[in-house]
Amino acid sequence: MGKGSRPSDSSVANGSVAATDSAASATSATTMIRGTVASVSGTTLAVQTDSGTKDVQLTQPVRVYERQPARMEDITPNTFVGVTTVKQPDGSNRATEIHIFPAELRGLGEGSRPMAPSTSGGGTPSTMTNGAAQAPETKSTMTNGNASSLGSTLEVQYAGGSIKANVPANTQITKLVTTSKPLAAGDRIVVVATKNADGSLATNRVMLAR
Repeated sequence: MGKGSRPSDSSVANGSVAATDSAASATSATTMIRGTVASVSGTTLAVQTDSGTKDVQLTQPVRVYERQPARMEDITPNTFVGVTTVKQPDGSNRATEIHIFPAELRGLGEGSRPMAPSTSGGGTPSTMTNGAAQAPETKSTMTNGNASSLGSTLEVQYAGGSIKANVPANTQITKLVTTSKPLAAGDRIVVVATKNADGSLATNRVMLAR
């Protein structure tokens, strides 16, 4: 998958599936298209992007994904995840968001790449890492006989490297799941498309963004 660093807001559309919008080869390649649904029919999806409208052929069966709340317990060894991290003064990494991918999207945007500072994040630079999670290490404290979670440490391995991040207890964790909600004009989306040698685009995977 591509390893671009194009940022936008805090959503699946910009971080965990960050990739370039150009093909990696002259034959066919997977590419990410971000934008808003301009129109949709049974066979064609028109996406309004920053660079104009792009028509994408829909191949059946089309899967539409949305984000749902998840927990740290949902991340098991080898789960494919996307983790947004912020570097701390002591050199460690703090996770701000974690996205869990379903098996069929494994490998999407694999790698680690910097993201430009976002307005919602207070202008702090962050890094997006997509890869396979190792077993999370949970930290807890004992008070009056009751265990209270302080957070966890999560290591994510990707082709060419790995990153370890501290995961505070209040970190936003979501998972991508299929939805029966039909696409409609105005929906913000990310399209996982195949770009063919003739420049045409096709997909059967679309992700709804906030």
